[in-house]
Amino acid sequence: MTGLGRGVRAIPDSLFALFFPALCRLCRQPIEKFSLVPVCADCLQAVRPYEGLECVKCGLFLRTPQVLHGTVYCGLCRREAFLFEQARSFGRYEGILRDLIQCLKYDGFRPLARPLGRHLIDAARRLATDSFDLVLPVPLHSRRQRLRGFNQSALLAAQLAKLCSMPMGSDDCVRVRDTPPQTGLRAAERRKNVAGAFHVPFPQRVRSRRVLLVDDVMTTGATANSCTRVLLEAGAEAVSVVTLARVHPGNRDVL
Repeated sequence: MTGLGRGVRAIPDSLFALFFPALCRLCRQPIEKFSLVPVCADCLQAVRPYEGLECVKCGLFLRTPQVLHGTVYCGLCRREAFLFEQARSFGRYEGILRDLIQCLKYDGFRPLARPLGRHLIDAARRLATDSFDLVLPVPLHSRRQRLRGFNQSALLAAQLAKLCSMPMGSDDCVRVRDTPPQTGLRAAERRKNVAGAFHVPFPQRVRSRRVLLVDDVMTTGATANSCTRVLLEAGAEAVSVVTLARVHPGNRDVL
């Protein structure tokens, strides 16, 4: 750490707030303690996990048990729409959780991956198994990653892998087609958009392994399913999915 960095960290929080005033990007209240991200502790701690009914397979958040029709599966899973074993999301894509994800993803506040990564553990604990051999992020196309400067899913996956002491793969699943954004597309359009978009360049790295796939947001599950397909075709034993947030099917305009 540089001398300046050591000096800044040595400043008591009250003096830091005096000399380096900042407002929380979410609630606009002053940040009174040193932070690497422009979000106050109250907002970070206000995020809550989803605790309601969900589909046993895809983890879809359900409003009433009637949609299960006496089973534990949503309509899509009763029709075997997904290839992954299970999927779980920490919370709804709304409110403070949505704002935090967008601060990470679009405003480039990478240190947010640390607190958000801890929430992924809560999602992973709702899976039927915690036995995984490899953590993989949903990849960005190389052009989009150069423009953004990072892959938010890779930052989250790295935090989850570190906290759970699991190995994280590097370029074991890549995006070979720069697909248009999924924003506003219906489920069938999303599936078509990501079909053939992913590739496993080194099948021996995933062969016979149980993979935990990580992404920031799940909407229809089309992207996760497309990644799962190529991983299974490459020889992976099974794939499960964890994401920070889940979008209700009626709210497709996820940024």
